[in-house]
Amino acid sequence: MRITMILNQDGGTIRGMDAREFGDTACSILSARGPECVLRLVSGKDLVKTLDEVAADTGTGTIVAGGGDGTISAAAGACFRSGKTLGVIPLGTMNLFARSLGLPLDPAEALEALVAAEERPLDIATANGRPYVHQFSVGLHARLVQQRSKLDTSTRLRKIASTVQTLGRVILDPPRFGVEIDTGSGRTRQVVSAVSVSNNLFGETPLSYASVLDEGVLGVYRSRALESGKVLRMTLHAAFGKLQQDPDMSVEAANRVTLNFPNARGGSKAAIDGEIIPLEREIECICHPGALRTLVPQSYAANARAAASSQKLASA
Repeated sequence: MRITMILNQDGGTIRGMDAREFGDTACSILSARGPECVLRLVSGKDLVKTLDEVAADTGTGTIVAGGGDGTISAAAGACFRSGKTLGVIPLGTMNLFARSLGLPLDPAEALEALVAAEERPLDIATANGRPYVHQFSVGLHARLVQQRSKLDTSTRLRKIASTVQTLGRVILDPPRFGVEIDTGSGRTRQVVSAVSVSNNLFGETPLSYASVLDEGVLGVYRSRALESGKVLRMTLHAAFGKLQQDPDMSVEAANRVTLNFPNARGGSKAAIDGEIIPLEREIECICHPGALRTLVPQSYAANARAAASSQKLASA
């Protein structure tokens, strides 16, 4: 079964490279795993179509995706639906899924890690059937992503600058909305500024990404309705990996979560893995444990085996 590498030429750091040269070199390196590696260079507008084609290709066993978090999320969804294995080359600004995997963020080093990587079943989540690997969010984060999309994010530095600029606006004018949340023990209603459902719980890391991707849970994050000063404090906590310690943030784990937005207006938006989508009145988020076969570096696999051994000893 061949490896098919899909590189999004419009995303992340690859725009500053010779995409063809990088892709050919990357395929040559990955061929050391044994199977043939073929390259598909695509534009952002053709990414989903190409992923669907490769997912339906019976000769492809592994899809290695290179790009930003949006590209990786789309590739993960294609692998989840088709049963193929996902490999990741971090070529974006944040590279959150690659960070969760413990992959080196340098593309060349990530390729070397993939050559020796192990295949492991990791978790993936869905929101009303749509797969995601990082988070579904409404409120503060979604507003930041939506407003940033209107600015120039054509380079890494411009995207960072746009994020800082947009963050200032969101802090000065935080959203407030009602949400009903059911995590399995009954529905509760609360007025909040943010609600997010992550694929596994965020670790104590800056940028808020999961440090473990196979615990089989969703992380449910909700804030109270906040004034600007408290949004700033929460932002600083998140920046230092202390989001769960913020007094206005509630965190819990669940396998299935239902979110209802009784006062949602037409045109309301949500964010899913960094992409803005229309907000539906009711959202059901489900964790799918072990449903995403993924190439993980040996360091992640070793840590997972050590954790499993510790659990066995503790239960003995």
